[in-house]
Amino acid sequence: MAAAIDDTIQEPGEGNAAAFWGSFMAAPGHERGLVHKAPPGTDADRQVNFLHFDQDKGLRYADQIDPTELPDYPGDVAVSMTVGGIRLSSGDRAKFEQLQSAQLRIDMLQGQQMYGMLDPLAWMAMAAIFPDEAGKLPPLQNLSFDPASTANNMQKIVLPGGFGHLAVNVSMVHKESAFWTVIKTLVNDASAVAPVLGFPEISVTALAGFSKLYGVLANRSTFLFQARPQPAYATQEARQKANTTIGINLPQGDYVLVPQSHTDDLKPYLDKMKVVNGYMVPKDASASDSTYESAEKAQPDISYITMNMTVNSLVAMGEPPPPPAPPKSSSSSSSSSSTKKKTTSTSSSSGSKPATSDKPQ
Repeated sequence: MAAAIDDTIQEPGEGNAAAFWGSFMAAPGHERGLVHKAPPGTDADRQVNFLHFDQDKGLRYADQIDPTELPDYPGDVAVSMTVGGIRLSSGDRAKFEQLQSAQLRIDMLQGQQMYGMLDPLAWMAMAAIFPDEAGKLPPLQNLSFDPASTANNMQKIVLPGGFGHLAVNVSMVHKESAFWTVIKTLVNDASAVAPVLGFPEISVTALAGFSKLYGVLANRSTFLFQARPQPAYATQEARQKANTTIGINLPQGDYVLVPQSHTDDLKPYLDKMKVVNGYMVPKDASASDSTYESAEKAQPDISYITMNMTVNSLVAMGEPPPPPAPPKSSSSSSSSSSTKKKTTSTSSSSGSKPATSDKPQ
């Protein structure tokens, strides 16, 4: 591990992963198009765009989903996700075959702390992809991933109020790096997406600290997909309370994640594609055709990740509702008149209305 740190510090790699992971928790701007000043380490061409697939409405950007399409769940929700598939363009495949590995990292953070907690919680799952015996990317049918394989609690990510932050990244650490060797020793199966590390329910502060360390270790990296945690709203109530257009609406279903540099190539095909078994295939593809063969040769030749999201109400799952907030103190009815005068004086000096009687109307 010490060798890995020394190696990465001496020679920062393409994209400056240390700068990116060091500023991983920086507040995002607009979800599509970098119209704001980008934080350090940002690779504008590899920023992730989220698209949602619906059998009736087809493929569309997640920020085009109307808030009324979100579930009308009250309070907290539980979210789970799986990666249906990973497809790389011919150009990105060539990079993978040169660097001989890729790391997938998924982060979901709570948007607010749970009752009684000092810090919001976060979930992180990391997996690695190594080439098969021929030195090629493993076949598409082997490129799915369940984050719960790294940590059981990834099966039920609790978002208080239905609000969280989601980030998905894929990077390729250079094989000359000592950190490449570290990752390689953790992977037993080189024919599929292999779980490496998982952090269930750690504090957001702890995740930020780990990200900085990870950035130092994996600094010699090239990004294929890059994203900082961006606001994600899983319920109508969460979106209404946010009072902002920034962020993505996150109803359950299938998602396609595409890097910014490939979105223009996808645009002419948005109404021509469907998602089947974790991959995009033409709508007119025969049911007898292999999904994986169709996805492999389908146009456009772009890189993308598919994810399936499920959202459930905690109350509907049998969880008790969160305890109510502590009631405001009503001791003024039994306090001395001097205490009442002090309260009134304090309220008046701060610009608020004088205290009124606690007697019911």
